[in-house]
Amino acid sequence: MAELRIARLWDTDSPRVTRRAMLGSMAYFALAACAVGPAPTSSGDVNAAKAVNLRDEPKLNFYNWTDYIAPETLPGFQTVTGIEVTYDNFSTNDEMEAKIASGQAGYDLVVPSDNFLRRFLRSGLLQPLDHDAIPNLANLEQRFVEADYDPGNKYSVPWAWGTTGLAYSKSQIGGDVTGFDAYDLPNAESRSSILDEARDGLALGLLKLGHDPNTTDAKQIDDAANFLLSLKKKLGQITSDVIEPLTSGQVRLAQAYSGDAFQAKAANDDIGYAIPEEGGLSYVDLLVIPKDAPHAGNAHRFIDYVLGADTGAALSNAVRYGSPNAAAKPLIDKDLLNDPVVYPPEEQLEKLPFTKDLGGAAEALYADAWTKVKTG
Repeated sequence: MAELRIARLWDTDSPRVTRRAMLGSMAYFALAACAVGPAPTSSGDVNAAKAVNLRDEPKLNFYNWTDYIAPETLPGFQTVTGIEVTYDNFSTNDEMEAKIASGQAGYDLVVPSDNFLRRFLRSGLLQPLDHDAIPNLANLEQRFVEADYDPGNKYSVPWAWGTTGLAYSKSQIGGDVTGFDAYDLPNAESRSSILDEARDGLALGLLKLGHDPNTTDAKQIDDAANFLLSLKKKLGQITSDVIEPLTSGQVRLAQAYSGDAFQAKAANDDIGYAIPEEGGLSYVDLLVIPKDAPHAGNAHRFIDYVLGADTGAALSNAVRYGSPNAAAKPLIDKDLLNDPVVYPPEEQLEKLPFTKDLGGAAEALYADAWTKVKTG
């Protein structure tokens, strides 16, 4: 059996939350023994894949966010399939998009956020999925089958979902954290951060000013940028890597993805997380197959593996994000499943919209405004 090889682009710790290793079911062993034809290499009809009955070489090149996988996911997949995994990490959607758009990356699986999926599709960077090769698609909750970012999961399968909010040190912040006014607390001065993502970062400014975080109004977007430029004077940094800074005490307040906040809390019980009273964003991170993936058949096998009940539950328990996998729910830690900041009630979800696809002109406004924030 091929040796598991995990390569990282960034010098990061492995996930700090350890879990009991889980074995795949005997049914999956039977499935893994069958050849899976490669998916199409363009955005054409997926039936092209079914006409090919060749097994990929036993390799998979996987590009994922930092600290966003269970310790047993890759070893378990290799045990089931014998496929060698090369695993690289990125820290922002922009970084990942640049590499995939170059056409030189050679990745078989990538995990963009839902708003970047639409950008990938407009650029023709993805291939459609062969649903016959992913029988565990039946395990998805209906909310993630009907989502407007990819109705019917034609190009993507959800990896995990969460919200943007505020993570903080309960003992050091020196006040209540209920909304974005927390950045004005004296103890947050130079010890706070916002996310290094244009739509997420600017959403903080838009929400603080009472605007829709999916606005296309140029003045509102510019107003949000100006607010963030003012806020920037109080910040310690703009970064999407918040787990270690929070757990070490370097950062006392951070705009954060919910799962990162919960991972930080698992390492340091002093960390709290709040969904701001002004609101936030919901997001889904997605498994997609680039159009030039060299091992697309193996990518389908990995997607099906992750959608298994045991594997899906282990992933959610480790990364502390919401799971889109209905079959995994009975196996997810009850404290996680019953936590309203992980699975917000319906009335709160109304203030946590998904990031909408606003089209190229509006996205350019956000990109320009974010450049203003980063360089100003």
